[in-house]
Amino acid sequence: MILWVGVAVFAAGALALVFAFAGGSDTRADNPEKGFHPTLPQNAHPLKNSHGVTIKTFWQLDPAVRRTISTFLVTGVSRKDQGRAWDVVAPSVKKGYTHQSWTRANALPIIFYPVANVHRAQYYLDYASDQEILLEVGLDAPKRYDMRPTTFQLGLVPVGKGAHKKWLVDYFMPRWTPPVPNEQ
Repeated sequence: MILWVGVAVFAAGALALVFAFAGGSDTRADNPEKGFHPTLPQNAHPLKNSHGVTIKTFWQLDPAVRRTISTFLVTGVSRKDQGRAWDVVAPSVKKGYTHQSWTRANALPIIFYPVANVHRAQYYLDYASDQEILLEVGLDAPKRYDMRPTTFQLGLVPVGKGAHKKWLVDYFMPRWTPPVPNEQ
């Protein structure tokens, strides 16, 4: 009996040491900084077109938004003209880059996918609010890449105000992880 009590005490001590030394290296305090006041995001409202009609399909989006999406797919995703992609991505995506470094970068914060034909892409609008647009984009690669068609989620946010407001891409991820194509 004493042996089992000793083993239990030893195990409890060993467990306490593991928790003490392997507790992590995060030294932040759990309390927020002085002067911090939490705020809730503004309420999003359904996106409406110039006639006041709620947008429910991709084809109801403003033509400028659809051009932004098309330009992004052809230039950024396909890597055919990275300089033009700079103009259609949100500041959060290009953070840490200059226009010149973006144009010459071998790796961008955009998933590469060799888009065969952007005009044959399939679009499905998940939702559109005055704060964000999220849609599904079905793409296929040229035959030489031997890649299956892939569905991506693409998100846009408004940047600027009034007449200078435009929608820019701030999110692009596959619904699954595609294999990396071979250089050909």
